Amino acid sequence: MGRAILVFLTMVIAPTVLVFVFLVTLLMGHGVQADMMPGAMASQEPARIIIVPPMPPIYAAEPEIQSPPPGYTFSALTGMYIREENANRRPFAVVFNNERQAIPQSGLMAADIIYEVLAEGSITRIVAIYQDFDAEMIGPVRSTRSYFTYFALDHGAIMAHHGGSVTGYNSIRNRGIPHVDGMRFDGTVFWRDPERRASRGLEHSSYTSAQRLLDVSDTLNFDMTAREDLGLFKFFEESTVIEGGGVANLVSVPFHNSNTTTFEFNAETGLYYKSWHGSAHMDAAIDEQLAVTNVIVMITNMTVIDNEGRRNVTMTGSGRGYLATQGVYVPVTWARDSASSPTRWYDEHGERLTVNVGRTWISVINFQPTFE
Repeated sequence: MGRAILVFLTMVIAPTVLVFVFLVTLLMGHGVQADMMPGAMASQEPARIIIVPPMPPIYAAEPEIQSPPPGYTFSALTGMYIREENANRRPFAVVFNNERQAIPQSGLMAADIIYEVLAEGSITRIVAIYQDFDAEMIGPVRSTRSYFTYFALDHGAIMAHHGGSVTGYNSIRNRGIPHVDGMRFDGTVFWRDPERRASRGLEHSSYTSAQRLLDVSDTLNFDMTAREDLGLFKFFEESTVIEGGGVANLVSVPFHNSNTTTFEFNAETGLYYKSWHGSAHMDAAIDEQLAVTNVIVMITNMTVIDNEGRRNVTMTGSGRGYLATQGVYVPVTWARDSASSPTRWYDEHGERLTVNVGRTWISVINFQPTFE
């Protein structure tokens, strides 16, 4: 019976190039019948040589690391690009009025991290953290409370406020926090918006700006160097939907039985848009709805301490909370040893919390939020 012999010859054409030559010879043996091999050849075919070009080498694709543009680096607060000359600049923590008469505020969308917590009664205040910013109008600025200082201390920030409670002033002094007070610098670092003052009242009209805060900090000889452990979180390298999370297209944060804030997720932008009392919460400076990438709910204990409804808020020890990002939510935990140490955030596995790149809103409450 005939045999087909396939011989592979490899010829080295150049040190780095290989050419494969296939030589096929068909040998016809004796006794092969025509009905067994239709179209059998009467004689041996000449050898056929087929030269196949070599395949290019295949390498495993490495993820492309996107470097910041010239003059920029990564922010420790947001993971976004930040101007290099400001990456080591000490942040500011500005106390915002958040009553109906104060909304819409200006300059909140220029902040990196934003805290919201009850002040008295059902009213919340906002403490916004700024590092690389140039907002020309920030406010209305309002008075501070003792537990607001924890938000500034989370980032080693300079506090900017207009007045304060007795315990608020005591905490600033006892904890050695540099601060810029509108009660001292009204008319210089802070100014009164005349329309707001006329229509909404004096306490809802105090504003400042990035440049004024920077200028007065220089005049007061504040140390403007950021601390090394400035960031609270790690950041995913790319937009990430956390596996195993629950649906969080709408996050309802109950500060009080008459004050619930909501964040609605937009899949096209990847952002949560904030509403208050059913209306979009706007930034008047840019005429845009407040929007952040990450929403963190911090659950802690609160007690009312006076007839005005002021509170003590537990900011040390440990507790639970939730992270909502990219339309899902997961449980998290927080821990803080003392006022001088920053809050540490952990995922459900006890690892340092990783969030998506962008701004983060931290709502401090003592009720259970809901997710839809």
